[in-house]
Amino acid sequence: MAIFDGRYYWDGTKDGDLEPVAWYPGSYDVKIVALEGGGKVTPMWSTLCLFARTGEGVSISANPEKFAKRICAEFFLDLERVLWVEDLLSAADRYQVVTFTCSGKMGRERFYQATRRLATAAEKRLIEKALGPVEALHGRGVQVG
Repeated sequence: MAIFDGRYYWDGTKDGDLEPVAWYPGSYDVKIVALEGGGKVTPMWSTLCLFARTGEGVSISANPEKFAKRICAEFFLDLERVLWVEDLLSAADRYQVVTFTCSGKMGRERFYQATRRLATAAEKRLIEKALGPVEALHGRGVQVG
């Protein structure tokens, strides 16, 4: 089930207690899909978040943690139960998985270290099944702070 399919914008300003995705404006095409469980086994991920650069504004590559935290806050997701995948929009090695590992905690705030790797064959099948036919990301535009 699709939760969001569109262009996700940020304006580079702080909104209440939430840090901006980046201190400069930007946008990414984002698809968020709830993953279906199979039978009695609870899946490792409850949600897939596929994101791709638009070429508009600043990239999140340097700090994907802020992007992930903001997406989770906006869409009520558990950061550690989301399969985070960057679509590199290339024919070969198209999907790159971003894994967040908790590196510390201060009060209720958790800090994460991000690592990147190519998607495994099983992850590619999961992505393609969740998205249906493989297609380029496209959006309808949502502005956030």
